[in-house]
Amino acid sequence: MGTKNASVYSIIILILALVFEITTPSYAQTDTDDGPKDNYISQVYLTEEQALHEVFPHCDKILFNVVPLTKEEKSQLQNKLRRKIYEDFFVVYMGIKSGEVTGYAIITEEIGKFHPYTFIVSVDLKGKIDKIAILVYRESRGSDIAKKRFLYQFKGKSLKNKIRINRDIINISGATMSVVTMCKGVKKILAVIDEFYLSGKNTDKIASLEKIKYGYEDGTGQKQELKLFKKASLSMGTLFEATIYAADKYVAEKTFNDVFQEINRLDYLMSNYKKKSVLSELNNDASTEPADCNKELASVIEQSLQYSEITDGAFDITIGPLMKKWGFFKKKGRIPGKEELASTLESVSYKNIIIEEKAIKSLAKNPVTVKTVFFKNPDTRIDLGGIGKGYAVDRAVSVLKLNGISSALINFAGNIYTFGTPPGKDSWVIGLQHPRKSKGLLGTFEIKDKAVSTSGDYEKFFTIEGKRYSHIIDPRTGHPVKGIVSVTIVTGNATRADALSTGVFVLGLEKGMGLIEQLPDVEGIIVYEDTDSGLSTKASSGMQALFKENNENSQKETTPDMIMSGS
Repeated sequence: MGTKNASVYSIIILILALVFEITTPSYAQTDTDDGPKDNYISQVYLTEEQALHEVFPHCDKILFNVVPLTKEEKSQLQNKLRRKIYEDFFVVYMGIKSGEVTGYAIITEEIGKFHPYTFIVSVDLKGKIDKIAILVYRESRGSDIAKKRFLYQFKGKSLKNKIRINRDIINISGATMSVVTMCKGVKKILAVIDEFYLSGKNTDKIASLEKIKYGYEDGTGQKQELKLFKKASLSMGTLFEATIYAADKYVAEKTFNDVFQEINRLDYLMSNYKKKSVLSELNNDASTEPADCNKELASVIEQSLQYSEITDGAFDITIGPLMKKWGFFKKKGRIPGKEELASTLESVSYKNIIIEEKAIKSLAKNPVTVKTVFFKNPDTRIDLGGIGKGYAVDRAVSVLKLNGISSALINFAGNIYTFGTPPGKDSWVIGLQHPRKSKGLLGTFEIKDKAVSTSGDYEKFFTIEGKRYSHIIDPRTGHPVKGIVSVTIVTGNATRADALSTGVFVLGLEKGMGLIEQLPDVEGIIVYEDTDSGLSTKASSGMQALFKENNENSQKETTPDMIMSGS
């Protein structure tokens, strides 16, 4: 190749690199035993929220309709596409700008070689593809399908166009099956949007579906009758429960699917039990040198360090090694020796975590930086058990609101968030379980648009020679906290509530209540051991009027919407 041609070739390569930027995934899932033995790591590129804003970047609102398919409609689509359709309904998103619809989008899944991958397709008002983006890819090979230079091939194609591999769409080596099924999935989305939105054949049906946009308001501005839906699932080693009010089961099903997908994503981000989670890999890498850290994970760690400062080290995400020494990870308690504790305490300190910014090489105009994490002590490990569930609750709330849910309650192992109110009520009623009576209540309080977190020795403890040892350990001494039975924090977000409930528990009655009173938008209840009366309860100044203690003289107990126990 001549010098001139080589220069031209280099320029072309540079331009392509600038135009078609490569999407960098966050690895958020570990090896699976489900399906074929092709170990994979789920590559999460975008959340649903991020994907919608990518395809509708300039819109004021993003609304959605749930389009249920009758047997006849499903059969007609299958005949048109010459393939089987497994969906019984589609969620169609609409980008709104200045009150006008700018386009439509559908998030769907197709099976690659072994596993489903998730992607979004947006279509303009002329029925032509505008943008495609991959949300999650789950195969061990073929992730090049997520690159923008590949996906750009679909732009401008409509239902009238043929979309064939190696004719209309260039194949990707190692991802042939994914490319084939994406072509089919794109055709499916084009057909659904054309049939129900662009053809004009189903205007009556779509007009009626407008009543359930956001799930709570019809076309006249009148509130619909909302129905109660509940769903629970195990995640992060415990039970996650969602209670929502929605217009119908289609909205509820779609919402639950999105919420639980988000919770599972966070589990693989922050789990210290899964060997290939993002956090587990960070714990391994940061012990020897500064390790690049996932942006979202870095944010959670930085928030954790802030709460460590606020609580004078009573809250500390490096507590993990101490938990192991006391046997709580294996659910078999033991009392470690003094020398053993002293050695472990050297690795337990939030001050051992060093977070810095590092500039990386990039062809972009603006410099690109990434956060790095380094442990000053090689035995230091991060455990987000004291804040991770709270963060997950906040993320779940964001997903609920994105789905148009206006009234819901999330409960994740003693971390809850309420927003809106149940139909016909002014607030949610929260019951606080008695620490020593499984069926008894200490009392109740009413909240709205607030997070609540309770830390306590209710369930995780062991007894040796008549002494009770709680799983909540003071990271400064290495010993389980004594005297405090439970701490309940009420504040504006679940991340803060989760961290503070643990920190206040460790600080104790006086210092803990003092911190609560100092912090704005934070209220709390501390249950402690009293040598004279057994257990006593102290509420912060703002909670005293809200908290109604149960007693023998109570004529009528309020039935709570949720009963909280300390985790």
